[in-house]
Amino acid sequence: MHRLAESRLLAGYIYGDNRNHEYVYLPGSELGAENPVLVYETKEGQSDLSMEEALSVIEKRSLRMVPHPVFGNRTL
Repeated sequence: MHRLAESRLLAGYIYGDNRNHEYVYLPGSELGAENPVLVYETKEGQSDLSMEEALSVIEKRSLRMVPHPVFGNRTL
């Protein structure tokens, strides 16, 4: 699952849970970066994650591909 989730994050998909208002995504400024920094967004705020940390959060929180309330579907 990690490879699929990683490739989707790098392609601009957003993982999250609309009910709990938490999202993991790759900001556009990180496209093509050697070691991209992803955003983990919750009701409390945002924090930066490495790809490994982001994949761990997606797996542990059972996040799925969802539209973001502000960004919508951010696929390229």
